[in-house]
Amino acid sequence: MSASPNDQDFEQVLEEAKQAETLQEWCEAACIYQDLMGAHPDNPGLVLRTANALWLSDQPEEALELYRRASLLMPDSPAPLMGIGNSLRDLNRFEAADRAFRSCRALADGPEVACNHASLLIGLESYDEAYALAERRFELSGRDPGPEGGAEQAVAGARRLRVQTEQGLGDGLQYLRWIPALQEQAGGRDQQVVLEVEPSLVALLREGLAWLVNPPEVRARSDQNGDGVVVSLLSLPAALGGAPCPQPPGPEGRGAYLRGLAPADGDDRYGRPTRIGLTWASGRKLADGFTRREYRKRTLPGEALVRLVEGLVAQGCEPVLLQQGEDRDLVAPVEHLFGGAIAAEGDFLATARVVASTDLVISVDTAMAHLAGAMGHPAWVLLPFSADPRWLRERSDSPWYPSLRLFRQGVERDWMAVVGAVLQALERWRRRG
Repeated sequence: MSASPNDQDFEQVLEEAKQAETLQEWCEAACIYQDLMGAHPDNPGLVLRTANALWLSDQPEEALELYRRASLLMPDSPAPLMGIGNSLRDLNRFEAADRAFRSCRALADGPEVACNHASLLIGLESYDEAYALAERRFELSGRDPGPEGGAEQAVAGARRLRVQTEQGLGDGLQYLRWIPALQEQAGGRDQQVVLEVEPSLVALLREGLAWLVNPPEVRARSDQNGDGVVVSLLSLPAALGGAPCPQPPGPEGRGAYLRGLAPADGDDRYGRPTRIGLTWASGRKLADGFTRREYRKRTLPGEALVRLVEGLVAQGCEPVLLQQGEDRDLVAPVEHLFGGAIAAEGDFLATARVVASTDLVISVDTAMAHLAGAMGHPAWVLLPFSADPRWLRERSDSPWYPSLRLFRQGVERDWMAVVGAVLQALERWRRRG
């Protein structure tokens, strides 16, 4: 039987929505799906697709309503429950999100929902459960398996242990905090540890970890096989525990585990203006809907960036450009106001030396915030309303990094209000100075 004209129209419009998804145009996809839902409000697949598009376009309130409707239409499917958990997490309703993830896992305990749940549990400070659950990521499609017997057995039993970074630079810098604890144990069992990292981190870690009694060998990651057992840097907390801050408190109680990184221009600050390092864009990862959403959500829009730079200069401060990559160009209208800059694609040791020469870093949630925290350097981090759970909720401090102060968007998600709060706080900070 041939399709009716209405069926043909539905399929044609549905194909347009799917094409928008392919192009990562999630707002457009959501609008098309919502139009289709007007005629098909109880089509469970359509309701779920609409909810997914709304969530990926950073509209968690609207997505939550539709995920709940999809859950009623599809009571045996775990997908709406995972969407409910993700939306509630983005609305900072962590306890309710925890219940949704557990209900989802009761239906189908797959690795994707387990990893989402693990991230949320960090925000609830349920660290032991979170780190154990995060090891389920090795079950994801296309992933190499984890070490045989698990991370704890590998860390305890390998004569030569190769610790490798696994994903973003920010995560790598954050989880380096377990290296001092690992090295202390390794020294007691005559274990050799090799830290294999991105090339841009090698010089930084060789110098920044040299304070350890038994520093690890640091080298660039290689696709070639080497001797020893490989374990992910992100698996160390599952093996060693001690979250979120097992490292010694460091100089002045700032929690520094990257130490001895001298300023690029010496440390003579007499007679010069207050130097403020700035990073305004998160990692530009646009390959999939989630990372694209996170990039857009965490990055300062141009007008907020200009307001921040001009506000710093108006207070007599000297901005220092710390942004790398394509988003460096966002500052073009006020670039002439900067008094210094890192290399556009420089390595992290050179960047750390510039950071050390500033009085304060102001950064969005990206690798620069983690670098400053790892160094114990004063930094203010600007967070979106639905921040990563690692930053917890409603706090202006971080148990991960004692030297950081957090500034958060309100429920209105207004970056200009955050910039205004930062400039007011800076004025008070300099007066106390």
